[in-house]
Amino acid sequence: MKQKNAILILEAPWKLRANDQNTVSVLPFFEGLERLSGKFDLYHSHFYESTSFSMALDNLTRVEYERCYIYIACHGTKEQINDIDMVEVLEILNTKARLHNVVGVVFGACLVGSNIKQLINFMKSSSTKWCFAYKCAVDWFDGTMLDLAIFRRLLDIREPELSSETKILDHFKHVLRFYKPESYIGWDEEDVIMNIEESFTLTIHAGGQGKKPKDYSDHIFPEME
Repeated sequence: MKQKNAILILEAPWKLRANDQNTVSVLPFFEGLERLSGKFDLYHSHFYESTSFSMALDNLTRVEYERCYIYIACHGTKEQINDIDMVEVLEILNTKARLHNVVGVVFGACLVGSNIKQLINFMKSSSTKWCFAYKCAVDWFDGTMLDLAIFRRLLDIREPELSSETKILDHFKHVLRFYKPESYIGWDEEDVIMNIEESFTLTIHAGGQGKKPKDYSDHIFPEME
């Protein structure tokens, strides 16, 4: 019998300070959420390049769940995460998503949300209902706290709601309800502060006949609709 929910964390070394031997990690924060919620199982693995990324995902998906949520936590650029090309990352994810019912993916990495077309193409052939990523360079702590809030909320989504883009979007709006569109959480590649309304990519694919993945980034804040 399948377990219900699991969050699978793939994390690369952050090297945020001297002599950081994998001591800086998102894991303790998610362990706290696991204890608070009790609604999911939590698995974590480090990766360093494409081979270890694929191996880590293989290892984390050994147990079958009704719903899996993937959290990729690492440094990023517009084209790569941890020096791995985004095209390769999404190909690896796509294979596992179809086999293990991956419902949601959060890229806790700077700037990768700029790859909107790639993210949409990834979702076309997978079971993934939503994908969240940053278009900006985001502070480690601020980004981790927002990612944590996203998982806390989206884990509560009911099965019928996964068939509705509007319902999924409403859950993200709830998470971000305390942010003003003109506030900021990060900056662009030129170190210019970006408004929070410009800082995210949210792609949703609720599925169903005739439905295609779509970028809902401009619909997160009511003022933007």
